[in-house]
Amino acid sequence: MRALVFFAATIGIVSHIAVRAQAQGTQVAGIKGDFTGFYIGARRPFIEPEIYPFTPEGERAHNAYDPLVGDPRQGDDCAGESLPAVLWAGTVSNVQVIQEADDVIKLHYEHGGAERTIHMGGTAPAADEPHANLGYSVGHWEGDALVIETTNLNDGVVFTNRGYPLSPQTRITERYTRDAESDLHMELTIEDLVNYTEPFKLGREWVLSTDGQIIPWNCVSLGERDGEQDLDEIRRILNQL
Repeated sequence: MRALVFFAATIGIVSHIAVRAQAQGTQVAGIKGDFTGFYIGARRPFIEPEIYPFTPEGERAHNAYDPLVGDPRQGDDCAGESLPAVLWAGTVSNVQVIQEADDVIKLHYEHGGAERTIHMGGTAPAADEPHANLGYSVGHWEGDALVIETTNLNDGVVFTNRGYPLSPQTRITERYTRDAESDLHMELTIEDLVNYTEPFKLGREWVLSTDGQIIPWNCVSLGERDGEQDLDEIRRILNQL
C-alpha cells in the first residue's frame, strides 16, 4: 500500500510517547457516566487469544486470507475503516469520545477519519437497517462502565493484516472502563458462530490526553498497489508540508 497521509503515523508515535509520560504523572478524577475526552492509543498491553476457536469454515477462511487482496487499501489507499479493525489501526489509533446528549455518544478515530454513532438506551436496529463496515451500535451504562453492542456488520476481519474472519452474523461487545488516571481500558468480545465455536475476547487501552485533538486524516490516493506511481503528485504533496 502506497498511501501518503501527511506523516500522520509519525505524529501519532511522538504524541503517544509524550502523552503517556504526561498521563503517568497526572492524576485526573474519573467522572462516572462521562468518558468525554481525547485518548492516545497505547501499544501495550494488548490482549488476544492464544488460540482462536475456529469452526471448520472459519479455519478455511483464515487460511485462505491474503492481505494483499483482502485489505481494501491495497486497491484504494483511502478506503473506509471497518469494525473492529479500526480499534487496532496501525500507529495512529487515537480516539475522541464526544457525549453530545443523553442518548448519543460519538467516537471519532484519527485513523481513516472514521466516526461511529452509539445509540444509548439500547435502541435496537430497525428490521431494514442495512449492514455496514462499522455496523450499528447501541450502548448502555453498567455502573461506571460503558458497554457497546454492534451488529449489522458486513463480512470482514478482526485485523486487516492477519484476517481472522467475521460474518454478517457477528455481534461485537465493547466494555470500556477508566482507571484512576482516567485512561481508557477496553475488553472486546466477539460472537460469530459461523467462524468460531465460542465467543472470544480481546483487549487494549488508550491513554487520556488533556490537550490532544484529532488530526484530520488528509489521505491522498496514489492508485492501486501495482499501478504506476505518480511521482509528480508525490512532489506536490511534499512541497505543501
